[in-house]
Amino acid sequence: MMLWVLRLAAIAYFAAGSLHLVFGLSAENLLGAGLTPDVLTNPSLDSQNRYYGTSFMIYGALLWLCVKDMPRFGGVFRLILLFTFAGGCSRIIALLLHGWPSPAIIGLGLSELLLPPILYVWHCQPRPQA
Repeated sequence: MMLWVLRLAAIAYFAAGSLHLVFGLSAENLLGAGLTPDVLTNPSLDSQNRYYGTSFMIYGALLWLCVKDMPRFGGVFRLILLFTFAGGCSRIIALLLHGWPSPAIIGLGLSELLLPPILYVWHCQPRPQA
């Protein structure tokens, strides 16, 4: 069951990253950011957003790889969990500095803060030998 959840997460990461790669800052408006036309055409911000989108695609691809052979890629899996959790923590800094983001971003932040510890505990559970 948990492997299916991880597969879906891998697909979601890859899809979200792809949206940001293809649409740049316009993808943020899909998440309720409400960026103005001036911001949407800022070349530096657009470049950064597409870069971060590509990073998310890499998370998705690595997570997919890990799910295919968890014993072999367990260390990579734990790193993905750590980086995802760290990203969730960085959202707290933004919240403290600038206030509450859109509901979609709040949901993403909660998933980044809650799921990695749960998945880490699941991953560290002893498995029966086949």
